[in-house]
Amino acid sequence: MKRTETIGAYKPPTLLDWEAGRPLEIEPIWGETVRRATVVGANVPRLEIVYAHLKSLDEAERREKSAAKIPSHSS
Repeated sequence: MKRTETIGAYKPPTLLDWEAGRPLEIEPIWGETVRRATVVGANVPRLEIVYAHLKSLDEAERREKSAAKIPSHSS
């Protein structure tokens, strides 16, 4: 914690990706953490909820972008 005091205000990488419209790096950051916790028997329900919500948000965003690329056949 002491080492991070000098960093000042910052945004986490997941938030930066979201704001830039990039796919979220969910698996290497959030998914791997949940999987490692599971392996050692740690109970991380809040982290599991965050992970599930981020996956859902990212999937919805990707579907929305895909739908925007499909040309409409209505006149």
